[in-house]
Amino acid sequence: MSSNENTSGLADGSIKLPVYFPSISSVKTSHTAADFAEYLNTPALSVSHYLVSAYDLLRTDEQQAKRLHNAMTAALQSGKTILMDSGNYEAYWKAPASPWSQMEFHDALIKFPCSIAFGFDEQAPPNDLKEHLKLLNKRHDMDQKVGGNKIVPIVHADASILPTICRQFVLDQNLKSIAVPERKLGDGIFQRALSVRALKSVLNETGSEVILHLLGTGNPISIATYSIEGASSFDGLEWCQTVVDWETALLHHFSQADFFRLQTPHGDAQQNTFHSRTFAHNIDFYRDWMNRLQLAIASGDGKSFARSNFPDRIFSQLSHHLGWGAST
Repeated sequence: MSSNENTSGLADGSIKLPVYFPSISSVKTSHTAADFAEYLNTPALSVSHYLVSAYDLLRTDEQQAKRLHNAMTAALQSGKTILMDSGNYEAYWKAPASPWSQMEFHDALIKFPCSIAFGFDEQAPPNDLKEHLKLLNKRHDMDQKVGGNKIVPIVHADASILPTICRQFVLDQNLKSIAVPERKLGDGIFQRALSVRALKSVLNETGSEVILHLLGTGNPISIATYSIEGASSFDGLEWCQTVVDWETALLHHFSQADFFRLQTPHGDAQQNTFHSRTFAHNIDFYRDWMNRLQLAIASGDGKSFARSNFPDRIFSQLSHHLGWGAST
């Protein structure tokens, strides 16, 4: 196990928090990973960071791999931050009969450039806590031999034991960043927000500020809610799967983008396709939303941000279930 300080890209001060990484994936999306990577490099979008899957980098044809490598290299040279995912999400959906290995993940780390990388995660870990911790430490040590301190490990566990196992793992490895899947935090947003609060509380007990990343969290209201409760990094596919209503921050079916096209100048850009207009509409929203959320969290006004930007019925329920009312 590591005895040195493990400062990942999430914790080195180069990224303003909280942060949302638009995810690139070949699963349940309309374009290839290379298409998305090239699109997010478009200077007019001003995207400064995004996530790409190791699976999509390695298990693709030669032409796609070359396009991805070129796009990622160009992104890094222009100052963008690239977060590489472990690839297990894509492997689960695309090739359940062809296991995705930690060795393949390491191959992607070697062949493709990135700023930060999630560790290779075990999605069905041992039930025994000691065995689970042993596996986490072993996997993380192996990942660090290839990726160094850019590795941010992922922990899969039930919400009831996540605080215990994450706290000990942070202490074992002196971690400054750790990731958990949002879906493991509970069934609904009230339970999940309380799980974030509990998890962040025990991470604070380790004696250092530990950045908590939630995997698969791209809903704007969820991002803000979890940020108020202590999470500070997120990724999701919502930016390319849905369309956001700027007035309510609610997400709608992608095909309904016509209803919201006049909320940004992109809706009148006839030279652009329906998809590119909608992507740009969403990217602009997330940039604005996260910039304002960063200011609110930094000044301790997160709940005021929620009160001003969430629909009234949503804020009132969150305030009631999470006990926000007394301080807003």
